[in-house]
Amino acid sequence: MSRGRIASALVLVLLISCLPPEARGQSDVYVGGVVTGEYLYNTDEEASVADGRFELDLGVGPVTVGGVFRAYQLSDPSYNPAAIYVPPAGIKQRYAAYEQGDLLLRAGSFFETFGRGITLRSYEEVAVEHDTSLDGLLTEYRLGPTEWALLAGVTGDDHTPTQRTEYTIRAARAGVRATDWLSLAASAVERISLDVDDDIDLPEATARFEDTVLGGELDAWLGPVTLGAEYATRNGEYPAGEEALDGHATYVTATAQIDWLTLFGEFKDYEAYEHYVVNPPTAVSEHLWTLMNRATYQVNLNDEVGWLAEANAPVGGKGSLMFGSSEARRHDNRLRHWEMYGYYVHDLSENARFAIAGSWQREYLFQGDDWTSKYTEHLIGVGELEFIVGGTQTIEITLEGQRVEEPSLETYNDYIAAAAWYPTLETTVIGTFETTTRDLVGAPRDSWLLLEVRRMILDYDLEVSLAGGTQRGGKVCTGGVCLFEPEFAGARLRFTKYF
Repeated sequence: MSRGRIASALVLVLLISCLPPEARGQSDVYVGGVVTGEYLYNTDEEASVADGRFELDLGVGPVTVGGVFRAYQLSDPSYNPAAIYVPPAGIKQRYAAYEQGDLLLRAGSFFETFGRGITLRSYEEVAVEHDTSLDGLLTEYRLGPTEWALLAGVTGDDHTPTQRTEYTIRAARAGVRATDWLSLAASAVERISLDVDDDIDLPEATARFEDTVLGGELDAWLGPVTLGAEYATRNGEYPAGEEALDGHATYVTATAQIDWLTLFGEFKDYEAYEHYVVNPPTAVSEHLWTLMNRATYQVNLNDEVGWLAEANAPVGGKGSLMFGSSEARRHDNRLRHWEMYGYYVHDLSENARFAIAGSWQREYLFQGDDWTSKYTEHLIGVGELEFIVGGTQTIEITLEGQRVEEPSLETYNDYIAAAAWYPTLETTVIGTFETTTRDLVGAPRDSWLLLEVRRMILDYDLEVSLAGGTQRGGKVCTGGVCLFEPEFAGARLRFTKYF
């Protein structure tokens, strides 16, 4: 048993021993969790993947223990859709917690976010294989209008079976609701990163890095305006002292409700700020539709300043219009990204509605320190119709198209047609067809068709999905983290069971 598991077990025993006898024998017991699984067979690769995940939480009075077990089995090690190193099987997370009133004590695996993730954000996003959970001790306490958090933990980024980066984190945060309209908070984070190679003894002067982050937060409610602001400064160096790193992050957001008009805006300024356990806001819109979201820009936390602005208003009592724009530049003012987009949704009747959307995006190229006027341009349009037939069955039809211009001046078009049928509340049938005019040299196909059936059973506690056909690979982004999924052809079975 590892030292981390021994520590968790000892803390659990300590917490249980602190309970009064009547609490240990009470019937206040909670058991919950979720089991998810996926099996896919790729006919192009003649390889399969079985991916299972089991989460369990057991509570007895104020004490809770839990964990996550994952098994990731590849029939061929060269075929890995996750695109990262994943151990074949093992316990990903395990914890013991004690929560009573305003006090929380937790040992083992935990997630924590300070503010909006500028000074610290440890979290998991299963869809893009992102997991920065910490392993250690966490304490949270509320006292009147104040809230406090102290933590110490470790985490790691596995690059290969023998190469990884290990992180040690110590952090504290204090917040106060100063008035009915103002909240303030401050945080401090100390971080140590160490590159490890089991086959090579890396020199400490280049493998070890230490830094400190200090941050402040403000949230205010001023009549029709909601305002949030955060600032953090970072400084650190390698042991040799020859290379220091100073950086900062600034984020401001505001929402204003003016009669019928809603305005929303964000500002960001990130310099020398990228780190494994931070995830600041992107100030880039994540859209509802495939092609508009596939071109989502990925933020450069080491050199970027930018903004996002949106306006939303009703139209004629049956419609709603939203328009937005965003931009990102380097600190030398050279443009990296801009986008303009808009949605319009209209209720045709009680049983029908349609939506149209569009986006115009450009992402500029850099070669070293030389800026060029070359860019990748996406011009995207979407139309969607949703209607109810027979009083209960819903049908959605979506058409998407985009024109792409590459830096080489090559242009091509992508098209997606999708239909979803909901014959009952428990059943969904989806068909998606995608095609491209791009000359994909060496690719097995330029069109993709995927059919999927989803079913909720056992009082909505079990969802089963079966899909077959082909699916185009591409970029999938969520919360500022992106993953490039490989193309898929074959069959895929997924299930999720809650208990």
